Amino acid sequence: PREIDESGEVDGLTPFGTFWRLILPLAKPGLAVTAFYSFITAWGEVAYASAFLVGDENLTLAGGLQKFVNQYGAQWVPMTAASVLIAIPAALVFLFAQKHLVTGMSAGAVKG
Repeated sequence: PREIDESGEVDGLTPFGTFWRLILPLAKPGLAVTAFYSFITAWGEVAYASAFLVGDENLTLAGGLQKFVNQYGAQWVPMTAASVLIAIPAALVFLFAQKHLVTGMSAGAVKG
């Protein structure tokens, strides 16, 4: 709203200061959700990796999991270990973004 810009002017902030101190903190939950969703989408794009990348050296981590399955069976123990290692970065990103995600979900829940 325009009132946020006006309150920044009243407090003597520059336009960048208004953005940095007033607008950006209000936008953090939305930015956190967008960043988290973008990271998860980019991290798990198995369909693109298996369809377009040819050769073992070009596969992404998630696409490389398919190498544990062949026509005779699956190597479950190494595939499980690799899956856990691949999930660790996504879990860490979620842990760091969790505070902002919860803030964004509960921001409009209070009446009054």
